[in-house]
Formats: sequence, structure tokens, C-alpha cells
Amino acid sequence: MPVRNRKAYTSDILRQLSNQISQYSNEHQFDVVVVDDGSTDGTPELIAQAFPSVHLVSGDGNLWWTGAIATGMTYAQQHLHPDYLVWLNDDITLADNFIAHLVQCCQLNLNQKIITGGIVCDRTHADWIVFGGVISSCPISTLQQFSDDPVLNVDALNGNIVVIPARLTQEVGLPNAERFRHYGGDYEYVCRAKAAGYTVQLSSLLKATTDWQPSDVIRYMPLWIQWYISRSMTDKLAVLKNLSNRRSPHNVEHMVNSIHRQAKHVPRWTYKVFHAKKLVKLMGSELIPRAKRRQKIEDYFRHHNVPPDVVQAVLGSVSG
Repeated sequence: MPVRNRKAYTSDILRQLSNQISQYSNEHQFDVVVVDDGSTDGTPELIAQAFPSVHLVSGDGNLWWTGAIATGMTYAQQHLHPDYLVWLNDDITLADNFIAHLVQCCQLNLNQKIITGGIVCDRTHADWIVFGGVISSCPISTLQQFSDDPVLNVDALNGNIVVIPARLTQEVGLPNAERFRHYGGDYEYVCRAKAAGYTVQLSSLLKATTDWQPSDVIRYMPLWIQWYISRSMTDKLAVLKNLSNRRSPHNVEHMVNSIHRQAKHVPRWTYKVFHAKKLVKLMGSELIPRAKRRQKIEDYFRHHNVPPDVVQAVLGSVSG
């Protein structure tokens, strides 16, 4: 579990894990590894005091998500010798039966080349999956997609909940923290595993919830939609900054590396050209008829199963 300066979130999920794991401690061994990447809000001190059984690994603030995940996987392999590795983000609330289903998942797939992801639903809109997986670039965004089977074969997974056979690290190595610092490390790693013969699946039984806000929806929307709903030049400049902000899923570094993820080297000019093209595309979106833009935005929300009240909150007073 990678963490940084989110003490309340970290404390909550560690308490959830502690309570659920205690029910199975006589049958199975669980070890929780937290990689704290330079927190300054007292997170490591809280973990050491309140959760002394947690394996706390420290970073210097430059690991980002993928580096922290890779560091935790390395620690687990070297010191704990597990059968399975489980990725978890700290800003989720686990279902009460999460560990029970995790045990079942591992037992069912023991010694098989299978990676299993879990789903994260919005706390208010129970049918809305905000993190899970994709099939042919289409997100799994509603529980109805599991109506025939609680487990679906998918092409890629979000890294919020992922169950990985420990032997995978010996076959394909670790997530690429050099090329994919904060975004894309989960996607690239799962795709690499799939190319190595692993089945990738998404289970609705491995479930968690999160409080998904309109601001979260906006952060993941295409930049041209963010540009469209921006009401001031200050807002539009903030959209442009996403191209160079590593905390944004739209940063050029991440997008270019995702496109060329199989290449061993990407020339620096590739990033600059891509950045320029994105700027031109943003500016050019102003030329698209307003009604057509609005239709494309509605299609986007429908494609991602965004509830109507959230759509209204996102669009606000934008007209047209």
C-alpha cells in the first residue's frame, strides 16, 4: 500500500484490514506492507504506534505511486516470501467481506497464471464503478455488467485493488517506475503480464467504496471537456497545466509513455511534439459547434455511467 500525507485515510484502511485479518489469522498468514513516501503529517509515526505489526518501508518523497508499489513488492519478496501480492490504495473503504473473498480468490486460483482486480464503487451511487478494469478500451462502470458472472476477463486493471501471484515478479519483473512514475504503471504492468501468458480478470466480489466527488470526475475527463466547462482564463490555464503536472492523468509524460510503452527509448522531441499537438487540439476544440460538443460530452458521461446529479454538478451553469 503506497501512502503519502493522508493519515486519516491510511489509519482507516489499516484498521479495516486489522479487523478483518484477525478473523483468519489462525488459518492464513497476512502481512501488510505500507510504503510511506516521505509523509510529513505524522503518518509513519501513527503506523508505528497504532499498527506495530505493519511492515513500514520509507521513501524519500520521490517514489510516486509506481515506485512505491515496486518498492513494496520488492520488500515483500525479500522478507516475507508470499504466495500472493495484493495492491491496495488507501483512499477506499473495503467491503466487510473483502478478506473472505480475497482468501477464496487466492485459493481458487492457486498456482494458476491469473491476475485478479477488484472494483471500487461510489459510496452514494452504489451501481457506479469508478475504478475497475477495461475491455477493448471500454470501462467496466456498472454492476450490471456482472449480472451473468461475478468475474469478467478484461484487458487491463486499475491499480486500486489487484491480486498478483508472487511468482509474476520472477517472470516479468516489477512495474516500470522509471517510465510510469505516478500514472500508467498499473496498466503497463498488467499488459506486460498478459503478454507473458497471464489471464487478467475483474471480480465484483473484491469490492470497496470511495467518496467520488465531481472534482474527481473532472480530473479524469478529457482535457477538451475540462477546457469547455472552464469559465475563466484562470480555469483554462489550470487545464493547460495538467499537461505538465505529474499528478494529472493527462500529463504528457504519462500519455506518451503509454502510447510507446513497448519501446525501449522515447526521444525527448516526441514529448514536445505531443505537447504541442495537445495545445492545438485544445484551442481547435473551440471551433467545434457548441451543440456537437455538448453531444460528445453527454456521450462521455453515458459511456462512464456518471449519475445525472453528478453530471449536473460537473457541468454547473455551462450552457449550450
